Amino acid sequence: MTFNERIDVEPSTWIESNVIQSPLSDSIVVNNGEYSVNSGNWIQGKSSISEGDKIKVRVMSSKLPNDVTMCEIILGNDSIYFQVTTKNFTATAKQGDARNINLGISGPNNTAIGGPSPQWLKYNSDKEKMGSAVKEGLIPNIKPLFDAQIRDAVICIGGDGRYYLTGSTGSDIWHFNDGVELWASENLKEWDYMGLVWTFEKDATWEKAWRFHHKAVRALWAPEIHYVKGNYFITHSMPPGGRGLLKSVTGKPEGPYVNALENDGFWKEDIDGSLFQDEDGSVYYLYGGGWIAKMKDDMSGLAEEPVKPALIDPDMNPTHHARTCAPRRNCQDIGHEGTFMFKRNGLYYLTAADSYQGRYSSMVAVSENIYGPYKWRHEAVPCGGGTSYFKDHEGQWWCTYFGNDNQSPFREMPGIIKVDFTSDGKVFPSKDQPQLNTLSQQEWEQKWAKVWKDKYVNL
Repeated sequence: MTFNERIDVEPSTWIESNVIQSPLSDSIVVNNGEYSVNSGNWIQGKSSISEGDKIKVRVMSSKLPNDVTMCEIILGNDSIYFQVTTKNFTATAKQGDARNINLGISGPNNTAIGGPSPQWLKYNSDKEKMGSAVKEGLIPNIKPLFDAQIRDAVICIGGDGRYYLTGSTGSDIWHFNDGVELWASENLKEWDYMGLVWTFEKDATWEKAWRFHHKAVRALWAPEIHYVKGNYFITHSMPPGGRGLLKSVTGKPEGPYVNALENDGFWKEDIDGSLFQDEDGSVYYLYGGGWIAKMKDDMSGLAEEPVKPALIDPDMNPTHHARTCAPRRNCQDIGHEGTFMFKRNGLYYLTAADSYQGRYSSMVAVSENIYGPYKWRHEAVPCGGGTSYFKDHEGQWWCTYFGNDNQSPFREMPGIIKVDFTSDGKVFPSKDQPQLNTLSQQEWEQKWAKVWKDKYVNL
């Protein structure tokens, strides 16, 4: 029982499927489209069908060239898909080298990146909340590193000593984008655009397939570049779940990149992969909200089953977690996505993104063992989100940043925040930053002791 696929259709038009005959009596519902039973009205929602009913569906084609639009038809417990591909035509050219038009939720009002989109204005209509994390002194009033729409920004130091930055980029990562873009810097101030180092069209294998995630999607989420075992690797995710690992075939950050996993493999389900190399050379793969597994020596796959470390004294306040955490995970985790790991003074820092009092923040927990248990879960960088931590050439630690809530000073652009550590190892934003350096270290820590009074953290 299948619907035919339609190709080369006109943009922004309703496209009807062929008719299929139901083999049974059951329910029907269509997502991202409409359906008609026995030539009746076009409807949405859920209804009942009988054996022998003739069913047709339709979906609005995309307005973009060569784009796929997909709807999901659920008959009983089975899903069937109908997809159409918009015909090729000339679209507006991009401006400059990096992707900076047709943006998603981005801003603020910056003409270099196209100005605030309707989505950005909608999400940032509450003037009292906009930038409130800065107004409350939780984070410094940082500025983006450069003008580009980037979510999930991460930075690593390469084998050549340069800083490399990547993240989720493109026209609309909730629908489709081009691949992995890369920037490089000698000093964290001036950044050079290195272009697309991996693309769906030229380099993808298993990633090429369109998937259904509320609509047709072929996008790449949260890529991270890592320099481990003397080579560059890129982790990536495909919505709604599917994770891969790429390796440079030249030993250079610009690639080209191929699948590092044996038999063109990938990991099903979940998102947000990352890598961590320990001092003994062992490399660990992390994903989701904190799963960990050791990699094989040749980086071709996992050497063990993933584990999710236990958390000592978990924070049970539901306002300190994403809304899905309490019903699904009983507030027992460090975060719900965007995991990352670093090591400092013999301690392992397991980080993940979570919603903390309405902020998409970087949560951190600490352990003496990579597999845990971990303790001291705390909001290390308010509005920091799914991020990376790195130590620069001068020994200063930083947290990358991109802004994903209206308490942030900006949205979906790359930034960095200096971080410091308490005597026992907890993370907090450094006082030594613009507009926040008038307090002494003692005054700053006293301020944070007050801010953290409800976070089970004692300075």
